Amino acid sequence: MGLYDDLPSAVTTTRARGSADDASSGDSGGDGGGEVGGDARTHKRVKLDDGGAEENRAEATKATTVTTNDALRRIATHMLKPEKFAKASGILKRLMLHEEDGLSRAHASALFSCLENAMTPSCRRALAVETRVEYEELFEVVAAFAPVVFNSKQRRKVEVFGLYARRINALFGDDSFSFNKAVKFIEEKVETCEAYVETDDVHEADIDVPPAPEGMSEEEAKEMAEAFLRAQHAERNAEIEQRQIEEDIRVALVVALETCASLYSRPWSQTTIDMMANFFHERRGKFSEACKDDIVRIWDELRKKKNARQGQGQSARGVGMTSFERDAARLAGTAVSARGAVGGERLKDGRGESAANLFG
Repeated sequence: MGLYDDLPSAVTTTRARGSADDASSGDSGGDGGGEVGGDARTHKRVKLDDGGAEENRAEATKATTVTTNDALRRIATHMLKPEKFAKASGILKRLMLHEEDGLSRAHASALFSCLENAMTPSCRRALAVETRVEYEELFEVVAAFAPVVFNSKQRRKVEVFGLYARRINALFGDDSFSFNKAVKFIEEKVETCEAYVETDDVHEADIDVPPAPEGMSEEEAKEMAEAFLRAQHAERNAEIEQRQIEEDIRVALVVALETCASLYSRPWSQTTIDMMANFFHERRGKFSEACKDDIVRIWDELRKKKNARQGQGQSARGVGMTSFERDAARLAGTAVSARGAVGGERLKDGRGESAANLFG
């Protein structure tokens, strides 16, 4: 069945126009009626054409929406298979970027299914080295469409997906600027997290139904109580869902710290990773007990690596230390002031350019 099979037939439109012309000719009989009949025919033809154009546009819009949703559903099935993700994600990007009228709320459910399948069975799937770049590129495009297409519930979930696909994957690059930018974003996200609250506290809370007003029948009081309980349960479920999203974000942030710890062998990123570990350790109260244990474990492992690195540097003249740590060690062991002074280069009091040369 083609895209335009549901559109009105051209033959039907032509017959309708012929019937209108015959009716106009019959009504115009007599001398001097030809001009009037011609005006009537023109009026009827314009009216018929306008109605057909509007119907065609409505049918075309409906067909386009159905076709786009069908395409998204087919893509979603391929997103479940890691070996087909690279090709499927490329098709999805082209569909989002080149859709004639753009994606809208009508496509939200089908598009979200694609992203949800891409993160099945776990969001860590986005960190696989084979498809890491494809995930990052896909969710860069999704981030632009999320405010327009998704509802608030879907946007919160897409935010979790984006932490893995965009922010954590950015840590693997060999560009120090992009690495530090990703670390800064992660630390800012930690700052926005509130203190952790056990979700079980929400489940176990009792709901007190207010008493019915005086004069209300038993049936009406029962209906009012049931409506109140439904509203309270809906509010409680929304709160539980929100806390689950917040916990998913906390888990993603800990995965980011774990990823940085796995990259500690890169000398140019070691100082940043040390500072990041201390940052998480100081704010571990924002996380659940399981996440807190992971933070303490990672922080302890990195602290041991740092101490071993610095001990090696002291015994081997700085071998294994970063440039920042070597300069800090040299500064701590000198009695010369590094502050500049007003005057020429001939000053021999250890200030100005002569002090700067001390640090290479």
